[in-house]
Amino acid sequence: MLVIIAVLLAVGVAHAQPAYVTDVFEITLRSGPTNSNKILKMLPSSTPVEVLRTDKDWSLVRSDGVEGWVLARYLTRTAPAALQVERFAKENETLRAKMAEMTEKTSATAGENQALLDRLNSAESELASLKQRYAELEQGSKAYVDLKRAHDELLALQAETAQRAEALEMKNRDLSGDTQFRWFLTGAGVVGASLLFGLVLGRMQRKKTGRMFA
Repeated sequence: MLVIIAVLLAVGVAHAQPAYVTDVFEITLRSGPTNSNKILKMLPSSTPVEVLRTDKDWSLVRSDGVEGWVLARYLTRTAPAALQVERFAKENETLRAKMAEMTEKTSATAGENQALLDRLNSAESELASLKQRYAELEQGSKAYVDLKRAHDELLALQAETAQRAEALEMKNRDLSGDTQFRWFLTGAGVVGASLLFGLVLGRMQRKKTGRMFA
């Protein structure tokens, strides 16, 4: 007998179906299928229960782990309006949260895209500036090369001019020495000739004077 009851209970549990207390009443959950049985608890409207089995006007249900009997006419397979409204409100709140999250992500993505666009524009501007700077440096490099070439040519010309000036100075010195030597020789010759002329003239006067006294 106990085995049969266990099997029946197992079958009843296996075929348990969800149901709800109607949205009009607060019903009693009793220990047996009569109004004279003990009230185990009160089930407010929209309370979900598991229907284990139904016997004529009464249904054996389980609510929050407590099993008892309720009048079957106070149960409905369709969720009551209040519960549906609550469910829809929760779903609506969930959808709002998801929409807000998506909006935030979209805004964040837009902000990231704008930041990326700003960085791209900044990079393009910096690249243009670098290109201009490179062109200026390239032009300046050409001018520097030309200037250095002219500077080197001036240095070479200066060195050549210095060498020529030094050679001319040395030649001038040589010429100046020769001239002074020549003037020295000429002066010495004049002095020598004068002395010789004086000696000759003196001898001639002495001879003339001797003849006069003879």
